[in-house]
Amino acid sequence: MELNYALIGMRIKKIRKSKKMTQEKLSELSSISPQHLSQIESAKTKLSLPTLINICNALDVTADKILCDVLTADTSEQLSSDIAEVFSGCSADEVYLMLAVAEHLKKTLRLKKYKLDQGE
Repeated sequence: MELNYALIGMRIKKIRKSKKMTQEKLSELSSISPQHLSQIESAKTKLSLPTLINICNALDVTADKILCDVLTADTSEQLSSDIAEVFSGCSADEVYLMLAVAEHLKKTLRLKKYKLDQGE
C-alpha cells in the first residue's frame, strides 16, 4: 500500500492552522526544521514514523487523526466530522451548491474510473 503523503501533509496543515500554530512553532515543538515541515505539508518529502509521532504530540492529536485518509479501518466518524466542519456556518444556498458540486464530482470521478477500467 502506498501512502498518500499529500493527504497526510494537508491534514497536518489543517490541524496546525485550526490550533492557530505557525509552521515555526510546530517545527520547534516537533524537533524538525521549518523547511522540513513545509516540505511535509506540501508533500515534497515523506515523513518518518518518529517525525509523525513528534508532530502528533506537538499538535496534541492521535496518529489516526492525521492518517484517517489512508487507514483502512473505519474512519467514517472522522470524515463525517470533517464534512460537518466544512458545512458549518453555511447558508442553505451554499449547502445546496456544495452538494451539487460534490455530486457532479462523484459522477465525473466514477466515469473517469470506468473509462480507465475499460482501457479508453
